Amino acid sequence: MSRLLVSQLGVVCPSCDVLSAAGAQRCEACGKTWGRAPAPAKRPTGSTPAVSPPAPPVPPAARPPSAPASGAALRGAPTPAGGVPRAGPAPRPAAPAPVPSRYILSVTAGPARGQRFRLMANGCSVGRQRGAILFADDAFVSPHHAAFRIREGHLTVKDEDSASGVYVAITTHELLVPGALFSVGPHVLRYVGPLFPRAAEAGKARLYGAPVPQAGGLWGLEEILIGLRPGRAVVTAQPTLTLGSSGADLVFAPDPQLAARHCEISPAPQGAVLRDLSGGLGTFVRLASQERPLKQGDRVRIGQQTLTVELAA
Repeated sequence: MSRLLVSQLGVVCPSCDVLSAAGAQRCEACGKTWGRAPAPAKRPTGSTPAVSPPAPPVPPAARPPSAPASGAALRGAPTPAGGVPRAGPAPRPAAPAPVPSRYILSVTAGPARGQRFRLMANGCSVGRQRGAILFADDAFVSPHHAAFRIREGHLTVKDEDSASGVYVAITTHELLVPGALFSVGPHVLRYVGPLFPRAAEAGKARLYGAPVPQAGGLWGLEEILIGLRPGRAVVTAQPTLTLGSSGADLVFAPDPQLAARHCEISPAPQGAVLRDLSGGLGTFVRLASQERPLKQGDRVRIGQQTLTVELAA
């Protein structure tokens, strides 16, 4: 080793392993002199390691974006130029709160009697499983039975292809087409329409039976039992037929919902005219597919429930 290095580095004595000062020619412990340059000193074990100078701070523009914490939503990705987060999508505006209308449906008859429902401005649906008004325990109510709609302040009801139908009480009279259903108290009837005799076939014997009335022709009514099974049937040539619990042409067993002379039906060229005589008990007709306008006091029968239209004060 050159004298220049020996003069700058401490050396270890080969005899006693003692570190001598830089540039020493003899051991400070045992006094041994070195005939040749000893090996440079080794760093003692356990000594403090050299500390590297601190790295210069990274400019903000060159700093990589930090990863978001677990579960945090990343609102915007860094731009290629500066790492500034982009604005996230604007939050959707909250849906406006439902506005109540002036219409109320009050259950005035049936198992749910006493309940009242305030309709919202867009109306509501009624059913056993779907809708804002549910009659879950009524077996005659379909899952989605009827819809009440409000347009320009006017209320309507529509049958949503239910099994048992939607019935509305008539105020004075209603025109029935053949096959139409109507309700008298707890009974449901079908207007069959006019019955025409079968024309005789040439060369064949005529079938025996009662004489066919010459004036007015025959028409008929049919009672419908639960499950759409046919019940009693009436065939007549009378111009008017009355129905009720006593003193009528077609008499039913007494019932609190049935008046003595409840209604009457008369055949007409376009069908038959049904008139209510119940004194407020109500004669109901089943709706077809179109919407039916409603006003204050009108009654709608859905399953076993009768709902009356009221107006909020």
